[in-house]
Amino acid sequence: MTRLADIFARKVPHGAEPTPLAQLRQPERQLRMAETVRTVLVARAAMPLIDADSQPIPPELVVATETAQSPVVEVATTLWTRVLRFDAAASAWADRDRVVVSCRQQGQIIRVILELCGIEPAELAHGMPGVDQVFGIPGQALAFAVGEALAERMMAARFGKSLVDHRVWLWSSPDDLAGGLSYEAASLAGDLKLAKLVVMVEEPPAAEADEVNAMLERFASWGWATRRVAAQDPAAVASALSIALRARKPLLISCRRPATPPKLLERAIAEDVREAWRAAGSHTTTARRGWLKRLARHAQVAEFERVLAGRLPDGWRDEVRAERVRMAEITEPLSPLAAGRLCVTSMASAIPDLTGAAPGRKVEPIEGMTAVDSGDFSGRHVAFGAAATALPGVLAGAATHGGLTLVAETKSTAADALPQTLRALAREGRRAIHILSEDYNDPAAAAALPLPSLRAIPNLLVFRPACAIETAECWELALQRDDGPSVLLHTAKPMARWRQDTTENACARGGYVAAGLYDARAATLIASGAELTVAMEARRLLADAGISVAVVSLPCWSLFANQNDAYRADVLGDAPRLAVEAGSDFGWGRWLGERGQFIGAASLGLSAARPGEYFEVTAEALVIAVKKKL
Repeated sequence: MTRLADIFARKVPHGAEPTPLAQLRQPERQLRMAETVRTVLVARAAMPLIDADSQPIPPELVVATETAQSPVVEVATTLWTRVLRFDAAASAWADRDRVVVSCRQQGQIIRVILELCGIEPAELAHGMPGVDQVFGIPGQALAFAVGEALAERMMAARFGKSLVDHRVWLWSSPDDLAGGLSYEAASLAGDLKLAKLVVMVEEPPAAEADEVNAMLERFASWGWATRRVAAQDPAAVASALSIALRARKPLLISCRRPATPPKLLERAIAEDVREAWRAAGSHTTTARRGWLKRLARHAQVAEFERVLAGRLPDGWRDEVRAERVRMAEITEPLSPLAAGRLCVTSMASAIPDLTGAAPGRKVEPIEGMTAVDSGDFSGRHVAFGAAATALPGVLAGAATHGGLTLVAETKSTAADALPQTLRALAREGRRAIHILSEDYNDPAAAAALPLPSLRAIPNLLVFRPACAIETAECWELALQRDDGPSVLLHTAKPMARWRQDTTENACARGGYVAAGLYDARAATLIASGAELTVAMEARRLLADAGISVAVVSLPCWSLFANQNDAYRADVLGDAPRLAVEAGSDFGWGRWLGERGQFIGAASLGLSAARPGEYFEVTAEALVIAVKKKL
């Protein structure tokens, strides 16, 4: 096998004119191309100073100058000109390499490179085509990259390397790899031997050798291959990148800064350098065209295009509706958590790309799914072990990659790790489903506690079903949406059957009258999830006292808010409204009105007298509150 470093050492025969591609790969030409990137970075920051009379140097110019000295410039130049599967003419083609950046300074460098490669400025105004920017807590970008690499392996196992054979390149910093989240993600990548993942870390200016060696040893202990290279040496960088092309484990490359600051051009960019960058943006055009021909001839072309487009297969809705009918036939109490697992089991056969994930090593996969391991990625369940904190970020990366319908189950106590990735998925319009399970014997795990923060995220559907039939309906709604993520909060508390009608999806409107009359009501009780049984019991006690009330089930606020005013007024009624939920009253004012009252958590609470009794959320407390209102 020819090494990339050997290609750099080749000499053009005497009297022969080098080809444009050979010129592109010459070390001298690459150094000049890197100098061009630096010059553009600094020149753009200095443009506002051209007509300015002020003497102080603006912070933007200082930052741009520091960014221009980053080793990312040289390494990215070698990557784009030698290895990266990237075509500026079709930056979003399915089998392109994925590039992930974890900080804005690296993003500025990549933005300049994309423009030099031929991406129009108008496209760059709305983001960087073909590049994922993941800014957040340390380790979030690594978890995201692990998710993309995992999705690539699972897609390749299903459709073959002729259609899916690309890599994920992450630009990172030592700080981003120093947190517990990054440890979990790196350990998962090492366990699964995600050989298509390459992390390039930029060493800080005054990096101590011991610190860098400790980082490399840490990743090596997790099953990674590691290299440390001098960024200003194109041959050394090419040699390190060549390892990625044949590695059997994920690779970490530590990029050392040059001893002296790199120089900036004091002249206009030479035409041959401009042409070299244009060639870098099109050197994989032939590979892309060959891939398109293979796709057209592939036996699974229709299925491949379906999963990439995020469409569900024909007939899936019939299966979920049949499951809803089966739920209505179950007479004994069934928890929404158990009902949800039954729904996923029935969907596993109808949706071949449905993929499950959960923390823990001993978690049994859903029936019909086998576990993924380092030697076989054809399974449809990923056991995350102790990497529960990394799970949301990995899921976000896999969802962004495309090709999988993702379902992850975690405890509701882990909900604090979700908002950042959920906001990113909601912003990008990616489908992913998170199940938060509630242990009703543990008040600290009450599913309602994280509800306010989740409901505040735009374009996120938060479902809290109250029975088996509602669970099936909410699953249908979560699966059918292809423009954002969903969260389903399932209680493990067995719920008595209080509804049998399955003719239509009542949860599709977000809320409806579950019991009682629309007009003749003295009060309206509003609840979701486990608290709906509390409201139903309070209604029975009030009926014994001669007081007629209606019970409204409100499983999804967002869908209910999308209904017209007349429907919402009809459901909520004019009588005093009382809401019951084992959580905060934050946000409930929009449904309760001026005369309304909330019954829930005034504090975090202590252990209740009986299982499932949270705070003052009891039928008796609700009855007292209604009588006081009247």
